[in-house]
Amino acid sequence: MDAPQPASTTARFLDESVLPIFTQLRMTAFGRTVIDIAADQAFDQWSFSDKILYALDKEVAARHERRVNKLLKASRSPNPDACVEDIVYTPSRNINKEQIARLAQCQWCQDSKNVVILGKSSVGKTYLAQALLNAACRKDYSAKFFRTDSLANQLAVLHHSDPERVKFLEAIHNTDVLVLDDFLTTPINEATAHQLLTIIAERENRGATIVTSQFAPIEWCKSIPDAVIAESILNRLAVGAEIITLEGDNMRLTH
Repeated sequence: MDAPQPASTTARFLDESVLPIFTQLRMTAFGRTVIDIAADQAFDQWSFSDKILYALDKEVAARHERRVNKLLKASRSPNPDACVEDIVYTPSRNINKEQIARLAQCQWCQDSKNVVILGKSSVGKTYLAQALLNAACRKDYSAKFFRTDSLANQLAVLHHSDPERVKFLEAIHNTDVLVLDDFLTTPINEATAHQLLTIIAERENRGATIVTSQFAPIEWCKSIPDAVIAESILNRLAVGAEIITLEGDNMRLTH
C-alpha cells in the first residue's frame, strides 16, 4: 500500500476553499474551526488530538444550538428569548430562585409533571412560562405554546372530520411540554371545555403541561359549565402539580 501523501503535495490547503466540502458534509462548524486552527499560531503547540476534539466540541455546540432554535420555532412561543437567567428576583415577587433553578433542569418534563403559575394580571406569569419552555427546549424537549382562548378558537374552525384537525391535535398530544396561557380567564362553553378535557386526558402521563392563570385551581370550576368536566380538568392539571404563586408589581410597567 502506498504511503499517504499530504494534501499540500497536490496544492491543496486547509483554507476557505475547502469550507464548502465541510458544509456539504453538514459539518460547517467543524470545518470553520479546523480552518481557523490551521491559520492561528496560538494552536501551534496543541496536539493533533486536542485540535480535533476542540473542533468536534464546536460542531456539537453548533448542532445543539440549531436543534434548540428549531424546537423554539416549532413551539410558537411569542417570546422565544425568554429565559430563566433573566428572571427578576425581588422579595415582593415571591419567586424562589432555588425552585426555578430546579425546574430549569426539567425533571418535571421527564416525569410528565405539571406546573401551575398563578397571579394577578401582569405579574410575569407568561414570561415565567415562556422561560421554562425555553429551558425545556434547551434540554431537547419539544413544546407548544397557546393562549387558551386562541387554542379554543383554532379548534372551533376545524371540523371534526378535517384531517388538519387530527394532525393539529396529534401534535398537541405528542408534544413534551404544552403551555396553556391565560387559562380560563373568561368562562368557556361546554364544547370548548370538552375539547380541553380531551387534550388534557390524552396527555396525562405522556407529557408535561404549564398552566398560567389569574385564578386559583379551585376557582376554575366557576368558568366551566359542566361540573363533571370541570372536576376532571381540575384533577388532571392541578393535583400533584408544582404551584407557583407570583406577587408584586406590574412587570410590564416596571420594564
